[in-house]
Amino acid sequence: MKKYQFVADKILKRIEEGIYIDRLPTVRKLMEAFGVSQVTVTQALKYLVENNRIYAKPNVGYYIIFRKEKAAAFNGVYDFSTASTSWTDFPLDSYSQCLEAAIQNEKTELFTYGATTGNEELKTLFQKLLMEDQIFTKKEQIMITSGTQQALHILALIMLTRKESILIEQPTYHQVINLIERLQLDYVTCCRGLDKIDLQELEKTIKIKRPSYVYLMPRLHNPLGTTMNEQEKKLLLELAEKYDFYMIEDDYLGDFEGDNSYKTLYEMDNDQRVIYLKSFSKIMFPGQRLGITVVPEKLIEPFRSFKEIIDIHTNSLSQVIMQTFMESGLYAHHKDKIVSKHQQKAEILRHALNTFLSGYAFNDNHQMHTVIKLPKQINIQKLHEALAKRHVLVDDYKTNYIADYKQKHKFLKLNTTSIQEGRIHEGVQLIHEAIESSKYL
Repeated sequence: MKKYQFVADKILKRIEEGIYIDRLPTVRKLMEAFGVSQVTVTQALKYLVENNRIYAKPNVGYYIIFRKEKAAAFNGVYDFSTASTSWTDFPLDSYSQCLEAAIQNEKTELFTYGATTGNEELKTLFQKLLMEDQIFTKKEQIMITSGTQQALHILALIMLTRKESILIEQPTYHQVINLIERLQLDYVTCCRGLDKIDLQELEKTIKIKRPSYVYLMPRLHNPLGTTMNEQEKKLLLELAEKYDFYMIEDDYLGDFEGDNSYKTLYEMDNDQRVIYLKSFSKIMFPGQRLGITVVPEKLIEPFRSFKEIIDIHTNSLSQVIMQTFMESGLYAHHKDKIVSKHQQKAEILRHALNTFLSGYAFNDNHQMHTVIKLPKQINIQKLHEALAKRHVLVDDYKTNYIADYKQKHKFLKLNTTSIQEGRIHEGVQLIHEAIESSKYL
């Protein structure tokens, strides 16, 4: 064992014994405590950072990354219904430290109204974050919203005042449907197959109805879990230019994409036809209410104007905490941990489906929203009753269709975020039993 590793082990032991709480002593005090050189202490700290046991705050010091002491007890429910991060996976102690730092360092900003489009320091960090995904944009085009739902609400208000219409796929994200129905937006629909979008039908609908906006989830579609290929996206951009409409690209699961070669519509767009939405609800938590919207230059002022009358600005405390969380390196660390854990669970789910449901087709995306395609003879109401009897939670796909829409597919959508790894196989076996018991005679 090298000397710096010996020192790192001693530091970990003191953390476990409760001698070091929250943060480590200064480098000089660690040198004195272990009788070693500054170089050795620096190497030990670097080793602990690389192994995700501590993180550095520039010009402040080193803070401890707390780990769960034990797994949560099984509550008897097999929850396949949600894609949101479980609170047990979130570094609440570290987030609390960021909260304390944010309050101490940003007192003045917290007691004044902020910029409508977002905190300038956080926008700079978000701009760099977007660049990592090949989303290159001017800072003035970045709007920090109270979640992507607010962005959709603002865009809906723009449509209402201009008497414009929107095209949505069926099925699609249920909150977009809620917006359309409750605000009575002018809309048109296009059927999306369980495997891919029918671009010929889409163009035919656009040519006749001439919507001003088309709402899409090209990557890890909700609820179908499918991802568009590059040729499909290229054709969509050509349609946007040909028929003069904006595309709303909801990329809320972009962080979970395993293919580094994937290109967003925004990246491929050369004509400012794409409004790009990024969510933090799955990596962080929904209650934080932060989202990024990248708008074309022509929509900057109308978007800002409507946001101002809705909430003046996005919650300042949420913004400064996120700023501290990102500057400390915690966000990148936490994101990698969440994505890695989810990929492990997705692989377990894949194995379970191949074991218990090999006779059924399912989308094998290894990511979010695994969809099991159900035969026509399945009685959906009976299936949900059978699942409830077995304490299995799944989403009801009917919420992903607008009222009175006729061409509804039959499927089950599964997510593994909230279910324990050791319960996935049991849960899928119960799902198989429920499906078999729900077939029409």
